[in-house]
Amino acid sequence: FETLSLREKLYIYYLSKAVLSGRDITFDQFGKYNLAIRRVLEQIFMCYTGKRDTADFHAFVVYLKRVWFSNGIYHHYACDKFVPGFTQEFFCEAYNQLTIDQLGLTDEGEKSALLDELLPVIFDAGCLPKRVNKADGVDLIETSACNFYEHVSQQEVEDYYARMKQACEGRPVSFGLNSKLVKQDGCLKELRYHAEGLYGAKIRQIIHWLKKATFYTENYLQKDIIQLLINYYQTGDLRCFDEYSIKWLEDQDSRVDFINGFIEVYGDPMGLKGSWEGIVEYKDLDATHRTQTISTNAQWFEDHSPVNPMFRKEKVKGVTANVICAAMLGGDEYPASAIGINLPNADWIRAEYGSKSVTISNLTHAYDMAAKGNGFREEFVIDKDTCLLMDKYADITDNLHTDLHECLGHGSGRLLPGTDPDALKNYGNTI
Repeated sequence: FETLSLREKLYIYYLSKAVLSGRDITFDQFGKYNLAIRRVLEQIFMCYTGKRDTADFHAFVVYLKRVWFSNGIYHHYACDKFVPGFTQEFFCEAYNQLTIDQLGLTDEGEKSALLDELLPVIFDAGCLPKRVNKADGVDLIETSACNFYEHVSQQEVEDYYARMKQACEGRPVSFGLNSKLVKQDGCLKELRYHAEGLYGAKIRQIIHWLKKATFYTENYLQKDIIQLLINYYQTGDLRCFDEYSIKWLEDQDSRVDFINGFIEVYGDPMGLKGSWEGIVEYKDLDATHRTQTISTNAQWFEDHSPVNPMFRKEKVKGVTANVICAAMLGGDEYPASAIGINLPNADWIRAEYGSKSVTISNLTHAYDMAAKGNGFREEFVIDKDTCLLMDKYADITDNLHTDLHECLGHGSGRLLPGTDPDALKNYGNTI
């Protein structure tokens, strides 16, 4: 970071402010009651006047930290609702100590109604138990607590977007990516995320900081990229998002880059709705030399891959990979971030324009350092000589494994559904 110019650091600063502005969007997408619960928990944490050295209060703090970590009341990977370790009586006592001003409410009746609404959500295991449900034989929309749909069934969602795809002319857009589908007065309606629509206040704040960032871009291409993203946020038009994505792919030489938007669809049981996320990054130049070496030889790896030749591509197109350091993470990228990212997700853009892959070196380094000295190798590795080999080579081979996945697995386009380690949000490291 010290080698960056002042201009680059200011560019990172304003892009980071744009990332921080979207935090509440992800919380709300991950559960209808998440923001209200978070506000109550934080006010109790700051204002509670009872004894803090009790089992209930310590369990309450753990619960609050889990909510912060997972952007809501559901486990960030398993999607199961957290079970509070404190009693309902403790929560009610602490809640009732808060004033209506502290809760941002207008009167005592509203305060009482909010408590009645939140108690089953927090304490009833059968109330909204899972954020994303993909079990067979059930309505995935009605049994998932994510906040992408309201008063609609799985069949209605499938039919609605099937009609949109059939009516689409030209390049397909990512239907539903930046909207919430609701039923109002018996009619289905998409509430789009844009500056004058759903999440408008937060999106206008993001736009504000993106405009500030344009004064410190490294080149005119970055200005064009940001302007296209602003156009998308202002209109909610998914074709604008495609234009932005294609232009974003052109920027291969800049030291600083970023992602900001409704991107990954893992949080939707239907795989349509994008969770908001953001990252600001700058290149790790030494490590990028390693990934570029792999990318340069991508065709060799493709030609020699141990798969049926019918699945090999005659020409691998658009494999671009960099190793980067994350300067700021937000939304669905924080704090349980992926260690590698490959975008854009639109198949036709990837086929015609390629993709960008990044490995996030300061995160992998942090995982490696955190794993040292935890006793795992001493307990489970067969002998001292093997431990010494792992001490010498495990970190670099782990990085190469991620590089090969990002540069060649995504680049070849042959990853099968359900096999993408990125989708697991680095599950092994989380454990």
